[in-house]
Amino acid sequence: MTQLKLQSLQHDLERCGIHPTIVQVPFSEWKNLPRQHGLYSIWQGDQCIYVGQAGGKEGFKGRFLHHWNKAWGIEYSSTSHGKAWVAARLTESWAPDTWTVEYFCCERATHRTYLEGAMMLMFDPLCNDETFADRG
Repeated sequence: MTQLKLQSLQHDLERCGIHPTIVQVPFSEWKNLPRQHGLYSIWQGDQCIYVGQAGGKEGFKGRFLHHWNKAWGIEYSSTSHGKAWVAARLTESWAPDTWTVEYFCCERATHRTYLEGAMMLMFDPLCNDETFADRG
């Protein structure tokens, strides 16, 4: 695995007064993600694919079923394939089998909201609706 990109959030993590353990796993191992609240990023090399926050009763695992479906273009009744995901899948470099996920647990909703915004600004993820819309 490569150097953890979420370590670049150190200033923001300190601002929140938290010191989480950052974990990196292959995207293909999404079914093993914890049922906890936190934040994550999906990477293809140095290109950020998506950043998000996990909550609810399923935590990370609940979000990644949909990311898996979007990555591979799998139609599933509760998965919505946004414009950014559809456009990105059409590129030659699209390779979900090479992706990694970086995540950390974070219980406070306020921290998750703040850190997700910081991650979007810092990493400019390819498939988040907000960053896709800003590319115009």
